[in-house]
Amino acid sequence: MKAKLLRIFIVAAVVAAAAGAGYGVRLLMISALTYHSFWHYLTRFVLLLGGIFAVVLLIQSLTSRNPTETLGVAPLPEPDFKFSNLCKRIVDIAISITLLTVLFPVLLFIALIIFVLEGYPVFYISQRYVSLDESVLILKFRTMVRDATSPKYRLKERYMKDGFLDIPLDCEVYTPIGRFLERTQIVEILQLFNVLLHGMSLVGNRPLPLENVMLLRQFTGWEQRFGSPAGLTGLSQVVGKLNQDPKGRLELEGMYTRLYRTKGCNVLWCDLFIAYHTFRLLLFKKTLPVEEALQRVSAASRN
Repeated sequence: MKAKLLRIFIVAAVVAAAAGAGYGVRLLMISALTYHSFWHYLTRFVLLLGGIFAVVLLIQSLTSRNPTETLGVAPLPEPDFKFSNLCKRIVDIAISITLLTVLFPVLLFIALIIFVLEGYPVFYISQRYVSLDESVLILKFRTMVRDATSPKYRLKERYMKDGFLDIPLDCEVYTPIGRFLERTQIVEILQLFNVLLHGMSLVGNRPLPLENVMLLRQFTGWEQRFGSPAGLTGLSQVVGKLNQDPKGRLELEGMYTRLYRTKGCNVLWCDLFIAYHTFRLLLFKKTLPVEEALQRVSAASRN
């Protein structure tokens, strides 16, 4: 309870600071311009965006990492300090702040388009595990029809593979705007809030719902995938998640975790490699052969 009150106080301070900064900018502009001009309305617009941003920050901050014991597995020990891991976190924060600042008007426009074309709700919210003992609320734009979980679509029976639910874009549950958002991965941008506030990363193994995690327990070493920060994209995504069986996918994710945790291994080289192939996949629809992915991870472990 005290922790939640502290978060509310911190976020309230952020809201006040954002509003104060916006109002200060407005006063400066008005003092420089004695008539209502373009700049006058621009400062009002900036203040409005700042207020909306603060509200979103408030909502996301209150959906903090939730400790849980439902998995019944002891969490992995904290990895030893590595300078490359520290750099990874700094890069995550810097890029997330930059992208959210630049793309915030675009996100508002997308939310409006979804509301106009598909109605409410605009967002899809899901509780996902980012480690063996913690979960977070994942916020995305809604890309499917409202009743996508209805038994009539049988999504789990058709597409669940021992813990990984990968629904192809040609499935009938996607809306037209949803297919575009999924194809361009704009749907993932809202998770930058989780990167900033909840310790996720731009690159890492994807967070998973509880039901998926329980199905993975049949595989030896399944818990290793949770030994590094959860991310927006990873080795499984650039290799092509629809082309892998669960065991092979866990092998790739386990390799990334070992790279992150092992002393003397530089995870940044692997992150750059994954980021490059993520853009390559988005632009040219070219996946990475599994053999090449394994070779690159092995090479990164020697740097």
